[in-house]
Parts: sequence; C-alpha cells; structure tokens
Amino acid sequence: MTSGRVVHVFSAVPGLGTAIRRLLPAVDIVELKAELRQDGSSHIIDKLKEAEILVAEPNLIGPDLYHLPCLQWMHMTWAGVDGMFRFVDRAKPYPSYQLTRFGGAFGPTMAEYVMGHIIARERNFKCINQCQEKQVWDQKGLAKYRLLEKLTIGILGVGDIGKEVARTCKTFGMTVWGLVRKIPMKADRMSYIDSYRQISELPELLRSCDYVCNILPSTPETAGLLSGDVMHHCQEKKSVFINVGRGNIIDDDSLLKALREGWISGAILDVFNTEPLSPTHPLWTTPNVTITPHVACVSFDWQVAEMFSKNYENFVKGKPMEYVVDWEMGY
Repeated sequence: MTSGRVVHVFSAVPGLGTAIRRLLPAVDIVELKAELRQDGSSHIIDKLKEAEILVAEPNLIGPDLYHLPCLQWMHMTWAGVDGMFRFVDRAKPYPSYQLTRFGGAFGPTMAEYVMGHIIARERNFKCINQCQEKQVWDQKGLAKYRLLEKLTIGILGVGDIGKEVARTCKTFGMTVWGLVRKIPMKADRMSYIDSYRQISELPELLRSCDYVCNILPSTPETAGLLSGDVMHHCQEKKSVFINVGRGNIIDDDSLLKALREGWISGAILDVFNTEPLSPTHPLWTTPNVTITPHVACVSFDWQVAEMFSKNYENFVKGKPMEYVVDWEMGY
C-alpha cells in the first residue's frame, strides 16, 4: 500500500469519503459538506485552497476552478465534466493541475438502460400492463412486434460508455452503427460495430437507423448537432430517439417539432437542456415520449472510490492515470 497523503472530498455522493477510506486506509480524508456550497461558507473556500488532491462533483467545484493554488490533481465523480467546463475562461491559461473523471463503470449501467427501454418498447410492455389492469386477453394485438435482429441502432459517440452500449445491442442481434470523429483503422475497429460514420455523414446514419442513441459529451462541436431540421433525415424509418448523453445535443423546439412532424416516432429522454424539467414543459404530455430524471447512470460511492483508488496509486507513484481529461478538448 502506498503511503498516505491528504485527500479532500467535496461531494454529494453519500458515503464516498468512507468508501475511499476503506480502500486507502493510510490516506487522511478531509470531507467537505456539499450543502455548505449553497450557504457560501468561507470554511469551504479556505479548505479548498489547502487541497492538493481533490475529489469533487463538477458543478460543486466549478466556481472555484481558478482558486485552488495548492491543487495537483482533481478527480471528478461524474463521467461528464461539462458542468465544470462552463466555468472555464478560454481567455485565461488552463489550470495547471491534472484532471481525471469517473470512468470504466458507466458502460454496463448505460447499456442496461438503453437495452431495457428498447425491449420495453418493441415488446409493448406498456400495453401489456394496461391489458393486465383491464383484465384483457389481447393476444392478437400483443403478438405484433419487431425482432431486435431486424433493427438497426445508430450510436452517437462510441467511447468508454458508447462501446458498451454497442456491444450489448450487438449481443441482442441488432445492426450497430457508430458515429465517431475519425474512422478508426481496420485493426482498431470493434467487432460489434457494423458501420462507422463521421459527423459529416450524420444524415446517412439518421436515415438508416431504427433507433438513434446519443451518448456524446457536451462540447462546442456537439452542442446543437441535431437542432434545426436535422432530424427530418429520420423520417424514412421513423426512428426512436434516445438521449442519455447531454440535453444540448438538440434544442427543445427542434425536438418537439421532430415529434410533431412525425420525423421520429418517439423519444426516450434522460437528459435535458434545463434540469429539472419544468412541470409545465410540453415534453411531459407529448405522445410516445418517455422521461426519466437523469438516472440512467448514477455515481455509486463504491464505484467512484474504486476508480479513484486505482488512480491514486498511479498518481503517487508518478505513473500515468486513467480517464485523464484534456483541458483543451473539454472531455
């Protein structure tokens, strides 16, 4: 076990400090209560200025991005770090400390969410429940469904999380397309992705897929990627849009128009432009829309602690860490 250092934990993940302490008993854990951020406590600010190693949520630490004079390494408890990059001032030099994110665990969890909703939709689980409540034996109606092996899914973003979603979809027999920044060399291609397309080829992907699943991070290049009339390319297959990446991939008016015009036949949404979603937002009452409150993947204390402890051992030994965030790229 590597000799211990002081680790500051500024997080709303329940039990995270205890979970880290269990894995790294030689480490001195300083826990800062997340709720004190709302109170503007000077104690929090003073303690953060002392931190050399920090574990935190992006939205909590973002306002103090440039006020961490002793910091050497910050580890985010989320897979997405755009909550913190909102506070990055491009006119200033990037912070000098290393930044890592939570990774390696969300893939299977996200695959469960995506696959679960696809199966529920294709096998009419909602109708099954309604028939049972009404005590109706609708064998003829419920026998009408599509087999997954006949369906194609386009996954926007096949990184750490997206590739696991792709692998799971392929296991169920689906044809899988992946949208990437750059087509990989043949030796680097994944066996469970049938076709790769670049962003310039997005219209072809939208025309060809029964499901379109966004897992892209929020960056200046991805914001609004599906806004405007882009989704009209889905009208041939009447695709179902699944968004588990970031809400700003498409603005609300464009999404509502795509649903209203019938370009897409439905939407499964876990992320939104504004969260929480307003009770009066029209998406709540739009037909064929499923809404979940950003719970497709949550950060469990033991998972975050395991990821952090592995990187901690590498950090103190001067070895490369995993899931390092590129300040310039924003992910």
